[in-house]
Amino acid sequence: MIKEQFYVFIFGTIIYAWFFADALLTGRLFLMGFWSFLLFRKLRFAYRADRWIRLNSK
Repeated sequence: MIKEQFYVFIFGTIIYAWFFADALLTGRLFLMGFWSFLLFRKLRFAYRADRWIRLNSK
């Protein structure tokens, strides 16, 4: 992942987390579920990328 892609990935994750927190604190359950699904997908991708990098850097 190049640096520009990483910045876009981080920015997207921050936006998802922001909207998730807003939906959680305002009690909008449908939107909370939607944003949590998208946030979970982003975080799972980050975990897989980190695991792949650690395995291939040895």
